[in-house]
Amino acid sequence: MGKKPLVSVILPVFNGEKYLAEAVESILAQSYQRFEFIIIDDGSKDKSLSVIKKFKDDRIKVYSQTNKGLAKTLNRGIGLSKGIYLARQDQDDFSYPKRLEKQVSFLNKNPKCGLVGTWAEIWEGNNKKTHRYHKHPSTNKLLQFFLLFNNPFVHSSVMIRKTALKEVGLYSTDKSRQPPEDYELWSRIAQKYELANIPEVLHAYREIPKSMSRSKLGFKSKVIKISRENLGRALGKIIFYTL
Repeated sequence: MGKKPLVSVILPVFNGEKYLAEAVESILAQSYQRFEFIIIDDGSKDKSLSVIKKFKDDRIKVYSQTNKGLAKTLNRGIGLSKGIYLARQDQDDFSYPKRLEKQVSFLNKNPKCGLVGTWAEIWEGNNKKTHRYHKHPSTNKLLQFFLLFNNPFVHSSVMIRKTALKEVGLYSTDKSRQPPEDYELWSRIAQKYELANIPEVLHAYREIPKSMSRSKLGFKSKVIKISRENLGRALGKIIFYTL
C-alpha cells in the first residue's frame, strides 16, 4: 500500500495568543499523523510566537515575518509545503480528532475533487457553545450552485489538493478581490474540479467580536463582484449549450 500521503497543515498567525495553543493542540491530536505543520507568525505584536515555541514536535515548522496579510502568508505557506494535500487551520478555531483522517480518505477515493471542507460547530469567544452550526451542502452539484452566490465552505476546515492550486493559482493578493480570498479561490477551483463538504461536524469555528472588520474593507461589495463573475460564467455556459 505504501506510505500514507503527506498532508501540509498551514496555520497563519497574527496576534492570536488567546486561542492559539488550543488550535495547535487540535492538530497534534489528530488521528491521522502523517503531516507537516507549517505555522507562520505574520508580524504579531503579542505573545503568539512564544506560545508556538512552547510546542516541541518535529513536525512543526515555525516561520516569522513582517506583517504581510492573510493571502500572502497563506501563499508563503503553500510555497513551503511538501504535502500533496493542504489543510487549513485558523488560530481561533480547532479541529476534532478525525478531521484530517476523513478528509484524506475522501480525497483518496475521489480524484476529481479538488477541495473538501467539513461541517463546523459555532463557538463564541471563551469556549461558549452556541448550538449553532455551519452545515453547508455536501455534494458537488449543490456546492457549485451555492458558490454562484456565496461561500459554502468554512475556510479553516478545508483540505485542498495541491495539484489543483498548481492548475488554478494561489490565493489572490489583488486588494480589489480580497478579502474574501477564500471565496475567490474556491470559485477558480470549481471551474476545474469537483467540490465537497464532509457532512459531519469535524471542526469548531469561533466567532470573535474583535476579528477583522469585513464591512470596513468593502467585504460585501467584493463578494457581490465575485458572485457576478460566477453567475456570468454559468449563464454563458447555459446560453452556449442551448444554441
